[in-house]
Amino acid sequence: MRIRTAFMLFLWVIAVLAQAQDDTGQGGVNFQGQVRYENNTPAAFVQLELWTDGETTWRSFVTTDRMGKFHIGAPCMVVQYRINTLGYHPVQGRVDISIPPCHALELITLRPLPGGPGSSREEPSNGTIDARVAAIPSEARNEFTAGQKAVNDNDFTGAIPHLQKAIELYPKYAEAYQILGVAQLQTNQIAPAESSLTKAVEIEERMPRAQYLLGVLYAMTNRLSLAEKPLTRFAELDPQNPDAYFELARLCFAQKKFSDAEMYARKSVELKESNAGVYVVLGYSLLRQEKASDAKQAFELFLTQVSTGPMATEVKDLVAQLDQRMKK
Repeated sequence: MRIRTAFMLFLWVIAVLAQAQDDTGQGGVNFQGQVRYENNTPAAFVQLELWTDGETTWRSFVTTDRMGKFHIGAPCMVVQYRINTLGYHPVQGRVDISIPPCHALELITLRPLPGGPGSSREEPSNGTIDARVAAIPSEARNEFTAGQKAVNDNDFTGAIPHLQKAIELYPKYAEAYQILGVAQLQTNQIAPAESSLTKAVEIEERMPRAQYLLGVLYAMTNRLSLAEKPLTRFAELDPQNPDAYFELARLCFAQKKFSDAEMYARKSVELKESNAGVYVVLGYSLLRQEKASDAKQAFELFLTQVSTGPMATEVKDLVAQLDQRMKK
């Protein structure tokens, strides 16, 4: 019960933090996603162009990392994006993030031009195509594509039947199970989502996103011991992703493993975690280890990124209390 209470309080802290970041009026890293090839391998180092139209014009570029992921701060407006990559069909999309909290998550698939040079990039780095992926029948791929498009359009309810049909046509379709889990989470179907994500990693355990989602789902439903394995595997599969270590830091904090939480939080900071909440985790982990000076420094770093809102007020009060304590 004590662990449950600590974790629920910690989740509340992070929720308040998210609201505090929105209250600042700054976009932060609110537009993110992943670009992949048709066989579900990451599209690394692909450039996206993003822009807005209207009274305020904004234009920017972002490049995917080695896992095909991208993230950027965008204004609370209608954002358009496009990808023009040699050997692939151009991709263009439009997302309305004008309503707070102004967040977007886009899953983009690149399809090669017939006979173009892009076809070779679709293959894994070892030059072989996974037999399971190669065996996916075209009918199942079509259903998967329809389901993925619906998810990209935020039509999560509409995506589910397509993804279920893809799985029915090809029971080893781990990628379909993964996106089905996302759609089920978005429609508050927690138990089915857990089943889908569990099946995804049973079929193909080298799926960092499925491991991540499964770990977070376990943590959010207070099964902390179960969360550790998928979150650790997420970090192994995507070791340069700061989110992996941030989630492990939060998990360790909830388990009262404060030295481990400090270690993971510092690793996340080292990898340029964009969520200022990592400094809150680091600060409280240090505070629980009676490292008041280091904790104060972490909290002050948080305040350099989030200066207003309920969480900022609480952190300012805590810093003031630490100042008084250290002067005695």
